[in-house]
Amino acid sequence: MSPLQGARMYDLELIRGRVDLRALAEEAGAEFRGNSACCPLHHGDNPTAFHLYENGLRWHCFTRCPEGENDGDALAFYMLWKGIDFKTAAQELAERAGSDGHLVSKRPQEWRPIPKPPYEAPPSDWQVQARRAIEVCELNLWGNGKSAALGYLRDRGLSDDTIKSFRLGYSPGARFGALGIPRGIVIPCMARKVWYLKVRLLPGEPIRCIRCRADMPGPGICPKCRAKNKYRGVRGNQPVAIFNSDDLRSFPTALFLEGEFDAMIAWQALGGMMAVCTLGSVSNHRPDLATWGPYLLGLNLIMACFDNDPAGARGLANLVLLSSKVKLAPLPEGNWKDVNDYFLAGQDLLGWILPYLQAYSSPVCTEWPESDLESMEHIK
Repeated sequence: MSPLQGARMYDLELIRGRVDLRALAEEAGAEFRGNSACCPLHHGDNPTAFHLYENGLRWHCFTRCPEGENDGDALAFYMLWKGIDFKTAAQELAERAGSDGHLVSKRPQEWRPIPKPPYEAPPSDWQVQARRAIEVCELNLWGNGKSAALGYLRDRGLSDDTIKSFRLGYSPGARFGALGIPRGIVIPCMARKVWYLKVRLLPGEPIRCIRCRADMPGPGICPKCRAKNKYRGVRGNQPVAIFNSDDLRSFPTALFLEGEFDAMIAWQALGGMMAVCTLGSVSNHRPDLATWGPYLLGLNLIMACFDNDPAGARGLANLVLLSSKVKLAPLPEGNWKDVNDYFLAGQDLLGWILPYLQAYSSPVCTEWPESDLESMEHIK
């Protein structure tokens, strides 16, 4: 029996176009002033934390919402609000939309999708402040008294040249104009312009949980609400970007990994053999093809290695949607979570990726290796 036989198929575009996101948020407790309100997901007291954009089709929370769960459409909001899975949310929203949610051959004439504006880097004033922050944080990292941050990066396997190439820095918790940079290691994503500044919280430094505000002795999983607390963003970030994307214009082959540290360590180890990138914070979102498609057009092959977990599955799915040139390159089985762990365990990254590169570049290779197919079982 086919996996699709008997399955309920939902026209998600139809559901998203019909469901009133603002009404959902108000039902959850949001009281709007214009397009902003206190976030109804964590019930904070900041009246501008929760913001609607793209003509009310999407939402973003600037504070406290857990990592990877601070942006989305009506479907993502409903899943988080109700604490339900994708399938249940799609079914319930389909009913709210006034239909059973099954695929339809023709949409009602009165419904029209709202055109989505192109995804762009943050505006010029944000760029000025972000570049100033990058410069100062670089000086902080290499200055006296910041050995903990520099030591952490070296312990992750990064050489000083790699740290400088990616312009990593350290913020003690500072403001640059309207930009507040949390305390930690600053990882900038730049593709001609600055797209986002991600902050890796340092181990051993006390923090407050991003969701429930409970005190924690250091970054990690909050023992009270189970929210992830390893990274922080910066207000104004445009996180749906490709980290190290400028390299995509220089090579016919690319390797996409799950996170920035994986990408930096592979870039360092593979020595200019191929472009090495990551979707970074985009595991929940598909990058805009109008913006990022030109970076992928010149590639003959895209190899992908993502963590064996739900976030990795989402990232892989979004990458596959970007290009049909994607082939899997999973790590050998072992006691490591990702490429960075694999490297720190003393394993050879070149020895891992070279057989995939040779197999996929061969004119007679038309199928994925058997081990590759097995690695996809977890995303079915």
